[in-house]
Amino acid sequence: MPRQPSLAHVLDAEPPATVLALPDDVQLRLVGHVDTARRRQSDLISSSVDAAIRGVPLPVRGIVKKALLG
Repeated sequence: MPRQPSLAHVLDAEPPATVLALPDDVQLRLVGHVDTARRRQSDLISSSVDAAIRGVPLPVRGIVKKALLG
């Protein structure tokens, strides 16, 4: 069974002490929720950028996409 990432890993920061005080099973569910939310957010941002640049002329789409995403 693959090892689930830690809460600190999915948050990209050490969680507050109050969150670390939660039972392990609750922390594991929280990891899953945060991970799922991040993936959904990434997918939505990607599809939004793609939709936004459809009206941009093809030769400059790469430049515009880079400007939008950094």
